Amino acid sequence: MKNSSLLMAGVLTLAVSSHAQSIDSTGLQPHELTDPIVISASRVPQPRSAGSVVVDVISRQQIEQSGASNVVEFLDSVPGLSVNRLYGRLGIDASVDVGYMGEAGSQNVLILVDGQRVNSLDSSGVRFAQVPMSSIERIEIRKAGGGALYGERAQGGVINIITRADATKEVNLALGSFGYRKADGYLGFKTDDFSGGLSLMSAHSDGHRQHSDSRQESAQFRISHTSALGKVSVIARGFEETANLPGSLTRDEYAVDPKKASSSYAPHTHRTGNSLGIKYDRAIGADDLLTIDVLQQTSKDESYGTYYYNVGGTQFGDYSASTITNKRISVNPEYRMKLGVAQFVFGGEFSSADANTDSGKQVHRSSESAYVQAMRPMGYGITLDGGARTQRVHSDFQKSTTEAQTSSSDQKNSVSAGLKAQLSEATSVRVGALTGFRFANADELYLFDRNTFAMLEINPNLHPMTTREYFLQAEQKYSNGKVEAHYRNIKAQDEIGYQAICGSVGTTLASCNANLYDTTRSIFSLASEWLLTPSLSVKASVDFINAKIATGSNAGNRLPMTPKEVIRITAEQRFQDFSLMASSHYRGNLIQASDQSFSNPLIPSRNLIDLGAKTQLSKTISMSAWIRNLTNKNYYDYASGNGIYPADVRGFYLNIKASL
Repeated sequence: MKNSSLLMAGVLTLAVSSHAQSIDSTGLQPHELTDPIVISASRVPQPRSAGSVVVDVISRQQIEQSGASNVVEFLDSVPGLSVNRLYGRLGIDASVDVGYMGEAGSQNVLILVDGQRVNSLDSSGVRFAQVPMSSIERIEIRKAGGGALYGERAQGGVINIITRADATKEVNLALGSFGYRKADGYLGFKTDDFSGGLSLMSAHSDGHRQHSDSRQESAQFRISHTSALGKVSVIARGFEETANLPGSLTRDEYAVDPKKASSSYAPHTHRTGNSLGIKYDRAIGADDLLTIDVLQQTSKDESYGTYYYNVGGTQFGDYSASTITNKRISVNPEYRMKLGVAQFVFGGEFSSADANTDSGKQVHRSSESAYVQAMRPMGYGITLDGGARTQRVHSDFQKSTTEAQTSSSDQKNSVSAGLKAQLSEATSVRVGALTGFRFANADELYLFDRNTFAMLEINPNLHPMTTREYFLQAEQKYSNGKVEAHYRNIKAQDEIGYQAICGSVGTTLASCNANLYDTTRSIFSLASEWLLTPSLSVKASVDFINAKIATGSNAGNRLPMTPKEVIRITAEQRFQDFSLMASSHYRGNLIQASDQSFSNPLIPSRNLIDLGAKTQLSKTISMSAWIRNLTNKNYYDYASGNGIYPADVRGFYLNIKASL
């Protein structure tokens, strides 16, 4: 806790500094847009300051300034978020958690690209590599549940990646430690009627561990046409990812050599995917807008390897080769209208999805939902909004082609209410209450063999997870910066998670995903941004988290994979021709995944320091260099059953950007 105390002192010191300069509310550098337009607060484009929920807006310039090699790496620097990168800097099998939802955090955050969900029907993480970094215009992070607006999986929050369609032409090249190399380019075009862009990305890494080399390729093409009949946009996207996964180490193996690969299971994976979306926008009169959004997406995940295990002191090995294919088609009609000073949104989301394996196991799920959102300014700087959604899912299950098909249906409702009060030009307050829900994923529905993980039969006792949330946020602006305080209280019922012992199916011992318990989370975040001198800017944040199990035999215990505190500090010193940047990221200790009884050693706390420099070589060429994990700390952010996943050691990275 010594490091934590020192960093906290730094945060409090920054909060009382003052100099007569102005900075942008969305980052260290001043920008022309200090109040960006966002859509993730209410599904209606509005200034960020007008929304009743907290939405962080990350610009493309901020991402480039950070030197992040991919989306996951950048998100790890955002207050209120938690990121686990199991296999290195490319973000292979990384998970993102908004609201410190814990072990199943990635299943409780909704990831959108241009407003369309990209979460899979199964429990696999979002493949962030499918979105080239060069294609990103901005990222909106909604730090409140979004069940009424966006449906299931939005209990922790929503991340909306919005892609660009400007006429810029640029190329980004990067080299780094452990054989890291990356090329990422964007070619945009714009005429009176057409706009669009093509993004291409290729990244490779040998990895810092044995058996950890990986490769990612992705492409996106976007084109829009505007006429008197409306605007039509077409977005096509594809990606391929090949990786050797070094797996987990025992505690003894980690102590001897954290760079080695697992001796029990180190598979090879090959993942591909593509999507095609068509969006139509048409203005109706002066204030109304009709939107129809259609998306088809497919992903395929192949995995090969031998899993070794012991039974009665004898070692066995089972070769596994599995392929999981996810397909989804969705239609999202929406109508926005204005009545007097009030705005309304009426919409629906309809989808049909399949998750199939090469052995014949399959899940088909259809979903229908309808929602409404209303916003009304009340005068005296007060704006009210509210929303409601109902969603029904129907699932058909089949364990194999020779088995009978079984079915189930669930329906959940969600509501939200929020208030934004502008108390003065510099002071604002947000307060709200909302509910959310999550249905079980395709691979959570089964009981499976405890040793081989082969699916056995449907788990009839698994129910949807639900949440209730209350939040309060206050923001105070000064001439040279701002301070934000944000409190979230989240209560979850029937939380879905892994359970090692679930009885037997016949003579086979079974594990499963189950409704483990109810939980409570209280999160208090304090963030500040300051321009201390005309050339020195600083950002600092601290998150205090109190996440506990509320029911069952482990009631009162801390929730696995949630820290008690997270502290981030970033500083930038600008000189005439270049900038120096430094960041510190402290994360408190964690209880291991699935360790509800707290029987295993804690995942130790850690503090990481990064140093960077950036310079403009010419009007069209810029260069930056970074040292990640400056102190070369051996650490890990994820462990389960004493299976440890070592994180990256110190690395050096060079980035060059050319605008054409």
